Amino acid sequence: MSLIHRLQSLEAERDAAREEAERANLAKSKFLAAASHDLRQPLQALFFLSAALARHVGDHNGRDLLSRLDQGLDTMKGLLDGLLEVSRLEAGVVTPVLDTFEISEITDALDAAYGEQATAKGLVWRVESCEAVLRSDRGLLMQLLRNLVDNALRYTEAGAIRIRCRIDAAPGGDRLAIEVQDTGIGIPPEHLDRIFEEFHQVSNPERDRLRGLGLGLAIVRRLSQLLDHPVEVRSVHGQGSAFRVLVPLAPARFLAGRPGGPERPPAIDRPRLAVLVDDDAVVLLGLQSVLTEWGFRVVAADSADRAMDRLESLGRVPDIVIADYRLREGRVGTEVIRRVRARYGAEVPALILTGETGADTLADASAHGVAVLHKPVTPRQLQAEVSRQLRIKRGNGLAEAAAQ
Repeated sequence: MSLIHRLQSLEAERDAAREEAERANLAKSKFLAAASHDLRQPLQALFFLSAALARHVGDHNGRDLLSRLDQGLDTMKGLLDGLLEVSRLEAGVVTPVLDTFEISEITDALDAAYGEQATAKGLVWRVESCEAVLRSDRGLLMQLLRNLVDNALRYTEAGAIRIRCRIDAAPGGDRLAIEVQDTGIGIPPEHLDRIFEEFHQVSNPERDRLRGLGLGLAIVRRLSQLLDHPVEVRSVHGQGSAFRVLVPLAPARFLAGRPGGPERPPAIDRPRLAVLVDDDAVVLLGLQSVLTEWGFRVVAADSADRAMDRLESLGRVPDIVIADYRLREGRVGTEVIRRVRARYGAEVPALILTGETGADTLADASAHGVAVLHKPVTPRQLQAEVSRQLRIKRGNGLAEAAAQ
């Protein structure tokens, strides 16, 4: 065999091996997504039922047990979320949506989310303010940084956690360096090259699930590659670590006419009418209990047809529709939303609450202008999104009134 033929054969073998590895990764991602969906349904029901149960538990021991139950559910949710995020990123269904925003939006949100938790652990918590306008995907960048802060909290028992930022003038354009520093256990030199691998954890040989699965930094690596935001790490074993994320600053053309900071969502108005559609009876019961606790009047049904029939008998325009995506007999939640809007007006807010993670689900929801939350969601997350949807509707109504 000639040298040229041999090289061609080796190249073909390499291409075949790469394609086989890509197929294996995709198969793994599909398996993780399917498995997590089946686990998310009962877990979602437990979240809602636990929240509805809270007001019926009066004695101290009962409240303590309920609190422990919630902690266990939060741990399980964290593990499933990690598996889901890895599968979504590997399957290529996540596409960054670039926006222009102040770094303070990110640091303020991190401060609100983690300040109390760090202080309760006895740590010094510091978020240093800085002024800069970034060009990135706000949600994905926030997720990347939250994973870094989660990691710092998990492995820091004493001392401090600090978030700081400064301009990093690098060849090819200015960037902002956002740094998460901690005085935790640090990373031994022999582990530095492996910390971004799935399931690799330093100082957790017993696989304590309260310390996660070892997916947080693996997700950071994938988000870093997706966003093209390099992540650097330096660490001293026994003294602490610092993770540095380099984020592009917004070019001048994006700064002109930029709107002001985001409004804080107002509290959910009461009373409101919510239409709930889910073919899982336990999830539907839990969701109905939570919305009722929030002061909503609820129309609950397991199909689009039943939901429309019950709405017809009320003779009221619903304030929001919350539907599972995958319903019985091949029906989908966007059908419910489309029918409600066709009858009562296109401005009716809607939300898909689903365990489905495929690109087709996200594309269908996006085509109908519907937000998606992936199960399981905590009652607090659901309330925040419902509040946001109602605020958007209120803002659109005010704009229409002003135009008239």
